[in-house]
Amino acid sequence: MEYRNYSGKYYVRLDKDDEVIASLISLCEKENIKVAQIQGIGGCEKAVVGVFDMDKKDYNRETVCGMLEMISLDGNVTEYEGKPYIHAHATFAYHDESGQVRVLTGHLLEAVIGLTGEIILTPADGHITRRFVEDLGIRVWNFE
Repeated sequence: MEYRNYSGKYYVRLDKDDEVIASLISLCEKENIKVAQIQGIGGCEKAVVGVFDMDKKDYNRETVCGMLEMISLDGNVTEYEGKPYIHAHATFAYHDESGQVRVLTGHLLEAVIGLTGEIILTPADGHITRRFVEDLGIRVWNFE
């Protein structure tokens, strides 16, 4: 991972084998980023996305490996239990075994870069934490 700060925004290049969420957490820790917006694109070799199941209070996960175009990465940075927390959704395009283009989309749980990732982190002044809501099974914004 390499990045630069231009006009208050972080332009991040992720390299082969970088994991997207872990890399963003590392950047936020290093630069003391408490709240930010995330946007990105890139080429991945593995993606794990999920759709939340209210009954299970967990994600139904789908994993795809191979050449995946990360068409869109959109999310935010907040804090949970004193650490950076990344909440992101992503859309990927890839070819299935028959050569057909398929789309994988949902809550981003993991993505490993296969070519490069180009991500823009836009920090904001402020501080948003998260609190866990037991009946929902999720962490929501907590404005204290």
